[in-house]
Amino acid sequence: MPTLVSLLMVIGYSLYFSFSSYPTNCKENHSWVKCIPMILGMTSSLTVGLVIGTWMPDRLAVTTILSIVLSSILGSFIGRKFGINGFIEAQSSSLMGAMMGAMLGVMLEPNEVNIMIIAMDLIFLISVFSILLGLANRQLEKKKPILKSKPASFYVFFLINVCLICFLPILQTIDTKGTTDKIDSSEHSHHH
Repeated sequence: MPTLVSLLMVIGYSLYFSFSSYPTNCKENHSWVKCIPMILGMTSSLTVGLVIGTWMPDRLAVTTILSIVLSSILGSFIGRKFGINGFIEAQSSSLMGAMMGAMLGVMLEPNEVNIMIIAMDLIFLISVFSILLGLANRQLEKKKPILKSKPASFYVFFLINVCLICFLPILQTIDTKGTTDKIDSSEHSHHH
């Protein structure tokens, strides 16, 4: 369950970023034209590769190919607003991140999956929200502090996502433990 929520979150935020109403008229030589697609392409593809790798831990080649394809699609959406430089940066970062995420997902022990997914989700969320705040501040072009440039709903939504990411694995662990206890008690009763 945390892996599906993680994958949907990455896809949703990448598409939201792509279709948000931030200015597209950026000069090709600005450093942020390369940095924004690189960080979003890398963090999203690492998370995608990690999730897909944990779903099929015994098939590294298939996992890597699926991660690259999905990350390439997301990278296209992320980099499309930043010209050819941003597009290339998003694609190359997505390629590298997808391969590393798939390898990591395949190599993880089952008891390490949830903690790694939580960590990658938090890194991805912090990246997305810091970039959205920075772009909003750049768009306003005022000396207004960054944290006051967004409505309260922006921060509430961010906190809800962080809480969901942190509590979903805890709930799954509790559910798994309850299921294991039931199985153990039924096996114990059969031995008498």
